[in-house]
Amino acid sequence: MNEEKIVNGLHSGDLEALNAAITEFTAYAYAIVFNVLGDFLPQEDIEETVSDTFVSLWYSREKVLRGKLKPYIGTIARNKAKDKLRGIKPAQPLEDDYPVACCIEPEEQVLKKEMAIATREAVDAMGEPDSEIFKRHYFLYQRVDDIAADMGMKPSAIKARLKRGREKLRIALGRKGFEYGIIDN
Repeated sequence: MNEEKIVNGLHSGDLEALNAAITEFTAYAYAIVFNVLGDFLPQEDIEETVSDTFVSLWYSREKVLRGKLKPYIGTIARNKAKDKLRGIKPAQPLEDDYPVACCIEPEEQVLKKEMAIATREAVDAMGEPDSEIFKRHYFLYQRVDDIAADMGMKPSAIKARLKRGREKLRIALGRKGFEYGIIDN
């Protein structure tokens, strides 16, 4: 079932359309949820959040615009994952319960956070449409062909912009003192 039929089916309350959306977009929603929650919550919570994404899709199906189903699902998934993070109440361990060997050192935490900020700034500085292409491919895990179709560009142009973006990112991070190996793919 193509996206237009799925959206039409959702609008008319067809459960088969919901099943088709789940089949088509579960991996996409999972990638987004995992990107937000993967370091913080167990697999069961990630899977539950993905399921909640499609429950929300069903209850808000009238709002889905034709041609915008995938970004709509992505937005729901991201928001559900952020809501899940907000609901985490950190437990206060007893003194004897502090794990010593498995903890990330504070210096490493700070470096990771600084690198994440530097990466975000470098990607934002690429300008449009390069910034959007880079974010969609590397942060939302969208395929080159899908990005090209959505943006009205050729896949070869998307690949070229991604390659230039990786080089810009490498240079920008290097200027800030980060050595970062970026895979050319």
